[in-house]
Amino acid sequence: MEEIEEVWRKLKLTDEEDCPIEVGQGVHGSMDLKGRRSLIGKIISERIIGREVARSMMEKVWKVGKPLEFQEIGGNCFGITFVNRSEKMKVLDGCLWLFDNHLFVLLDFDGGMQPCLFNFDHAHMWVQMLNLPLSYMNKQMGELIGSSIEKVMEVDVQEDGSAWGRCLSVKVECDLRRSVARVRTIVVDGRTSWVPFQYEKLPRLCFNCGRIVHGKEGYKESEGSVGQYVVWL
Repeated sequence: MEEIEEVWRKLKLTDEEDCPIEVGQGVHGSMDLKGRRSLIGKIISERIIGREVARSMMEKVWKVGKPLEFQEIGGNCFGITFVNRSEKMKVLDGCLWLFDNHLFVLLDFDGGMQPCLFNFDHAHMWVQMLNLPLSYMNKQMGELIGSSIEKVMEVDVQEDGSAWGRCLSVKVECDLRRSVARVRTIVVDGRTSWVPFQYEKLPRLCFNCGRIVHGKEGYKESEGSVGQYVVWL
């Protein structure tokens, strides 16, 4: 789809082709009702996944009560319609989802946007921050470190704001085109230490560059990157 858009941008249109057609609000008919219980999803994989294979697998993963409607709208990109809005929201709120260890990015339905403009380059991921001093395992620390990755969506803490335990879990909106964050360095009371990261349900990524999405240019090896991203993430 992106390749077609690039070709179109280079075309020289005739006067007839360049004459805009005004589209009124009534043209979409009753599609708003269907859109309210629909999502747009893309499986981040170079392997082409068939519509029925994706539907059958995700019905089991999402444990929906009634069959889903999957419509292919691009390479590994699907329009997904649920029987009701509550099941749709349950699935959307439960992100992140995987298909055979490949990330399945979900977007809320936007019927006014062209498919070529859908942005699947971001996803919400739970990051486990390890080895934090106990007094600093709280919401403020989660927001402070999490914001160095991307936008913080949620910090998993108790009612008093603390999170004593093995790790501090932070839900972060991640840019899939960037290398996965592995660690942060903090200074507490003059003492410098590392805070390693682990991810809940980390999808398949490139162990050479640490990215989940390579983009149009594909994989480009950078000095010192090979072997720096390993299974423990």
